[in-house]
Amino acid sequence: MKWISKNAVLFSAKTCLAAFLALSVALFLNFEKPAWALTTVYVTSQLYAASTISKSVFRLMGTLLGGLFILLIYPQTVQHPLLFSLCVSLWVTACLYLSLHDRTPKSYVFMLAGYSAAIMGFPEVTTPGLIVNTVISRIEEITLGIICSTLVHRLIMPVSMHHLLAQNISTWFQTARALCVELLTVQPDDKSLARDDILVQMASYPLNVETLITHCVYEGEAAQRLIRLVSVQYQHLSYLLPTLTAIETRLSLLAAAQIAFPPAVAQTFQQFILWLNQEPHQDAASLRVTLSESQHALETQWRAGSLTLQECALLTGLLERLSNMVRIVEAYHTVSERGSDLWSDSDSAPVSNPRAYRHIDNGLLLLSCSTAFLATLLSSLFWIASGWRDGATAPMMAAILSSFFAAIDSPITPMKLFVKGVLFALAISVIYIALLIPQAVTFEALMICLVPGLFALGLVIARPATNLIGLSVAIQIPGFIGLSHHYVPNLTATLNAALSALIGILFAVVLTAIIRNKRPSWIAKRAVRKGMRELLRFIKEIERNASSLLARQQFIARMLDKVNIILPRRRLDPDPELMAGGDLIAEAWLGANCFDYYARHREVLERYCIDSGQMFHELALFLKRRMRLFSAVPHQDLLDELSQLLLTLERCARSDHAMFMPLLYLYNIRASLFPQAR
Repeated sequence: MKWISKNAVLFSAKTCLAAFLALSVALFLNFEKPAWALTTVYVTSQLYAASTISKSVFRLMGTLLGGLFILLIYPQTVQHPLLFSLCVSLWVTACLYLSLHDRTPKSYVFMLAGYSAAIMGFPEVTTPGLIVNTVISRIEEITLGIICSTLVHRLIMPVSMHHLLAQNISTWFQTARALCVELLTVQPDDKSLARDDILVQMASYPLNVETLITHCVYEGEAAQRLIRLVSVQYQHLSYLLPTLTAIETRLSLLAAAQIAFPPAVAQTFQQFILWLNQEPHQDAASLRVTLSESQHALETQWRAGSLTLQECALLTGLLERLSNMVRIVEAYHTVSERGSDLWSDSDSAPVSNPRAYRHIDNGLLLLSCSTAFLATLLSSLFWIASGWRDGATAPMMAAILSSFFAAIDSPITPMKLFVKGVLFALAISVIYIALLIPQAVTFEALMICLVPGLFALGLVIARPATNLIGLSVAIQIPGFIGLSHHYVPNLTATLNAALSALIGILFAVVLTAIIRNKRPSWIAKRAVRKGMRELLRFIKEIERNASSLLARQQFIARMLDKVNIILPRRRLDPDPELMAGGDLIAEAWLGANCFDYYARHREVLERYCIDSGQMFHELALFLKRRMRLFSAVPHQDLLDELSQLLLTLERCARSDHAMFMPLLYLYNIRASLFPQAR
């Protein structure tokens, strides 16, 4: 985004107007710290009206929770500095723990509740009688800033967000369709160099869409219908990534085995490509019938001996994945329950609440919470031990910084940008305190002094590349300047506050570097291991006949969420061990195929006295080894067991049609584990 653009200038002008409105009302009402209202305007203001409103609501809720906590513990702990510091540190930690469990913008509520308590509680320990006034003042001024920011961005040339949501969901689908066409028309050995980038981009769409939905809820009735539509489309489109990679895998296996398409399959293949390229996508029912007939024709040819099991299984699997793609495309366009089955004909609708099956790395979460606890507590102990009157800013900043960056893979880099912003804010504040503000004897003169700086600050915040520095400057400048109704410039107090803030930041940065700073590959490898554990547990449930269609759907939803976490990190930090571990897409299909082979067809397998227990045992042994060593390959005993089962099922399937589908699913298991075995 350019420095000077229409959107940036509009955003900066509206934010500047809201800031002056909040400051003037705060001064008129004789609020204690109008700087809080000014800061709130810049923190909550977003390019889009809906996201401004949502962040404002979340900020108000967090402030209320933090203020309530301080009022509850203050009378019992304020006379005991160590106990008070411990209580606030634990509160920051507990709120951060809750915040990190929610990977949506709503997590801001708990994160803010944590460090708001530090902001309200620490500075007032020397004057405990004023704590009620401080909490009420904080809530009043935050509310004032929220109201001014919301009104200005909502009423004055509001920028709508729902078109961005529609654009994201459309781009998601169009990207997948283009990739599918490329897969079907380009030779498997002639892969596009940009294909990995496309897959990473597709992995980012689910979180982007969920974030936009969270904000668009606050856009009113105009966006409600679109939100309902996109919420259903989102559930279907989340299956695009595994479907496309499965199509690519099948085509690669067919090419490696030099298996040519029979005429009927080739004709169906071309019909699918033509249908996928047309707009709008019509006659999906006819195409599904054609795909089904082609699969039956392949089975007939196999029974007649004109196709081998390998040829029949690979071609049938490809047609089945194309059928999945047809269902996704049809569901995207019709948003009907009829298109909700993306993995097999007998499945029910996708899991209704994907957020319930998100990956939470409890180990990483505990590291983040430990960092926040230690940073807040140790900086508090430093303040107590030093007897520094203005040292309260240190634990405040430690709590803010360690909470704000807790969800980022490697927080040190953005923390460094934040520190730069604090230094910029200090330099700007010194200029204002020493040269400009002393000359402003009226409110109008003060506005003239502040306009250039605040307008420039809005332009910095509007630019994504400098947004973080802009926010850090916006958070610090009003406090450093100390704007109030009885304003008296005090350079010494500003330098004291800045030094205290930098000490708190130093505690947060050092502890983060020691405890929490982890590479993206480290986080991705933990997700891979957790996915393998879930696959092992799911296979054990299948073996015990304790699984269900709902359990299958939940397993797939959890695995796909981890895929979306792993793919971007593999691209960003291609660690050799992580590359050997894969991305869990194959494991998701392996679990689904195990369920489809055994749980769906248990009765017919039992009728023929086919025992799969040894196969599941060998598969479990392999998964346990692979959790310890990603590069571990399936062992020969597993291949022998799968091959023996295939031979047994093949004999049964030639005389019983009911055994054909479990035969195909078992072949899929073997092909995913031993793609080179013939």
